[in-house]
Formats: sequence, structure tokens, C-alpha cells
Amino acid sequence: MPRSAIRRYLKLLAPGTQLRAGVDRILHGRTGALIVLGNNAKVQRVCSGGYQINVECTGQNLRELAKLDGAIILSSDLSHIVAAGVHLVPGGDLPTAETGTRHRSADRTAQAADVPVVTVSASMNTVSLFHDGRRHPVETVPQVISRANQTLATLSRVVTRLIDQLEQFTRLEIGEQVTLRDLTHIAHRLELTRRLSTEMQFHVDILGIEGRMVSLQHAELASHFEGLADLLTEDYAHNLEDPSEFDLLALNNFSADELFSSGLVADRLGFGTNPNLEQPLETRGVRLLSRVGRLPAPMVSKLVEKYTLQEMFGSSVSHLMEIDGIGPRRARQIRDALLRITESSGR
Repeated sequence: MPRSAIRRYLKLLAPGTQLRAGVDRILHGRTGALIVLGNNAKVQRVCSGGYQINVECTGQNLRELAKLDGAIILSSDLSHIVAAGVHLVPGGDLPTAETGTRHRSADRTAQAADVPVVTVSASMNTVSLFHDGRRHPVETVPQVISRANQTLATLSRVVTRLIDQLEQFTRLEIGEQVTLRDLTHIAHRLELTRRLSTEMQFHVDILGIEGRMVSLQHAELASHFEGLADLLTEDYAHNLEDPSEFDLLALNNFSADELFSSGLVADRLGFGTNPNLEQPLETRGVRLLSRVGRLPAPMVSKLVEKYTLQEMFGSSVSHLMEIDGIGPRRARQIRDALLRITESSGR
């Protein structure tokens, strides 16, 4: 089962959902349960007996129906309980490493019917999600919050380092001293933040209503690098013969060790094998004008089409007014933005 699919089902089991409310009630009642998350022809072939229910899937209904012997079958959209007290009879030849009767049945049913199956163990006080021959534990809220806080702390350190690198990068851009090596360092750090942010979002998703605080903290950290990949692409893709080859998303499947190799990162960004990492790169200045100068996107587009970054720094208000749509007030606003950029770099 793809990782994205597992995440989707774990999200459906997040606190605040009816399914999770039912699971929690079952755990507290110490009765245990076997819940099939979906109904199709394959599911029906491994079902025997039981009662056709067709009632809304609520926490209370799940808790009451779990008192019956047998499995609970949910509709494919998980909105209704189709049947309860069902005896599951998947093929006994299907491989499983489980030893408990309920867990063996869940594992084999998930394999035979190709739908996830949830087990609630009263004796062990655990919840598990089975699919495609694998068992995925459904962690408690305190467990997920603990891991989320660890991820937040790591993300915070990486973001702080990225901000420091970007400040140095800004100074290099203003001084026309950016090399390919400098760009790979930024790309590497940005990819690390993206991965940690993705992991953090997963924690937020499976925490449901319990994840509001960590969600706010994550959003604050993510604001520092949101849209940065697009800005870097606008600034540096033109350094390639084919700008469309510049793609920071190409680093997504790199291992941690590969990310630390400037040569491999440069190659994946379209600069070829064995690139000259000291080759100078020219920036269009989109990131500087948008983020540091805080100019609106339409104005930035007009500026970078008309001037190089260095020409902008040398432009007077009268020169800027020569651009179509820029009057005296706008021109002064641009000059103030350029001044902020130079001041921020310590130039």
C-alpha cells in the first residue's frame, strides 16, 4: 500500500473523527473489535453471517455493535455501518506473521479483500491498521505529540540555519558573487526543510483536533520557506540552456548522503555531470524584490524584465518612472525597497 494511502487512513482515524471516537469508546469499554474499512465484492466473499445494519457510522453505534461477536463492516466512504457480527473467512493459506486470532483474521482479510482492517485489542490496549500484509500501529495522542514536538524542534533548527544561509546568499547576490556551489547549499537546506515539514504535516493530520497547537507552530516555521523554491527557480533557471530542466523537486528522492553532495545536487538541477561548482550564476532578483523589498509581484515582473539587479540598484526615481505603469509614488516605493535590501545586506 502506498505510504500516501496509509496516511489517508490514519488521518481518518484521527481524534475528532467518528471512527476514532468509536475506537476510543471500544478501548475504554475493553471489548475489542474488528472493523473492515470498506465494502466491495471481495469483502462480501470473505463474509459469513452477521446482521445487515446500514446505520450511520457514529462513535456510539460502533461501541454498541462491537459488543457483538464478529466483525463490523463499514461502507467504502466510511459514513455507514453496513453489517455487524460478521464472521470473516479469508483463505487460511494467506501468509501472516500474526499469532492472535483477531489479528490473523484482520491481516488475511485485508490481503484477500484489498481494504484496510482495524483491530482494537482489549487485552493489549492497542489499535492496529492492517493492509497489504503489513501491520501499522495507530499511536495514542501522547505518543504522536511527543514525536511531533521532536520533529518541530529539528525543523526549527534547520529553518534557523536556512534563514542564516539566505542572509549570506542575499549578500552574495547583491555583490554578484553567487556560485553554483552557493546555490546547491541553499537547495540542500531547502529540501531538508521540505522533508521535515512534510513529516510534521503528517503528525498534524493524524492528531486531528488534538493537533491545533503543533499545527500553529508548524505554520509559523513553514512561513519562512513557503514559496522559496518557486522564487529560486525564477531567479536561476535562466542560467541553463534549457530553463525547464531546473527543478528543485528533482531532489525529493535523494538520500540524505546524496543531498550533501554539491556535485550530485547541481547535476540533478540541470547543470550536468561533474559541473564546475565555482561557476558564477546570475540572479534576476525576484526573491530579493519580493521577500526583502516586499514589492508586489506585478511590479517585480516589470522591474526584472527591464533591468538587471545591479541596474536596479543604480536606477534613480526618474529612471524607474520610465517603466510603463510606474509613477512618482511607485518609483519612490521601489527606491525605498532597494534601500532596504542593501541595508539588510550590510552593504
